[in-house]
Amino acid sequence: MATRLPLAAILLGLLVAAAGARAQGYIPGNAVRVNGVEISNERFNAFYQEYRRPYGINVAGRGDHLDRLTKLRKEAMELMIEQELVRQAAEASNIEVTDGEVDAAIAEISEPFDDPADFARRVQSEGFTQESYREHVGRMIAAKRYLDRVRMGVGEVSDEDLEAYYRDNEHRLTLPEQVRVRHILLTWKPLGTQDDRTAIREQMVPILERARDGEDFGALAREYSDDYATKQNGGDTGLFRRGQMTPAFEEVAFALQPGEISDMVETPFGVHIIRLEEREEARLLPLDEVREPLRDHIRGEKMEAAVEQETARLREQGEVEILIPLERPGTNS
Repeated sequence: MATRLPLAAILLGLLVAAAGARAQGYIPGNAVRVNGVEISNERFNAFYQEYRRPYGINVAGRGDHLDRLTKLRKEAMELMIEQELVRQAAEASNIEVTDGEVDAAIAEISEPFDDPADFARRVQSEGFTQESYREHVGRMIAAKRYLDRVRMGVGEVSDEDLEAYYRDNEHRLTLPEQVRVRHILLTWKPLGTQDDRTAIREQMVPILERARDGEDFGALAREYSDDYATKQNGGDTGLFRRGQMTPAFEEVAFALQPGEISDMVETPFGVHIIRLEEREEARLLPLDEVREPLRDHIRGEKMEAAVEQETARLREQGEVEILIPLERPGTNS
């Protein structure tokens, strides 16, 4: 299920309502009216194309993705409405933007275009003149500044709030159990025998015996292991937690005691023997160790919650008319 991208995170990224998207052609009419301000189909379609881009949906398979494309189309419409509502709120707040700030923003937006004429044509295709586009960019900068003011209105996080958050989120602040092992791998490969896998298992038998007789495991790994990512390190994997290795390897690694050497372990990669070097038990991070980063994190959450509350307020109080159907994407979806 797709997660809707936050307004504040992409507001400036959509200044040109799809500066990096290909031209979509002329689509007459308006897509939405927000407090009496109309937004054209051209601008909405380009906005939607850019909004959809990070999800990587292959439009050639549109029939297979129709529901998801429709969902993204609705999300893009809601985001564009919120953007316009914030823009209008910024205008009502008399937030000023200098010509220099607009120049800098346009320079950044136009940078991907090799030819300035291509950028000019792109702006024109979105229904802007050079002057109206400058006004649009200035308004979007003001909208972002309006949301920044909302964020800055969030107070500091008190020690009481910090400690309550810590208590309520201990599971998120607990480092999981980790182990560090050395291993030797003989990969599955053709040997020209009747049963290559059996032959590879037989090759591992004397290596395992030598390891269990006390020979240096790291030296054996450097000599015999086919895992080129670890063999020069004596087979050392470094610390890892559950879910980072192939299941069969991981199950054995976490079951070993320090210094213990496993039996042969088969994975899709080949045959391993594993020696546990180190185990770190799951550990709740002490509050004093994470106090300030956690305080910053909580304040960041509060800031984004404040932005969501403000955009919800503007949406509730605004008069919005969606002028196009959104249930089924059009031919450009």
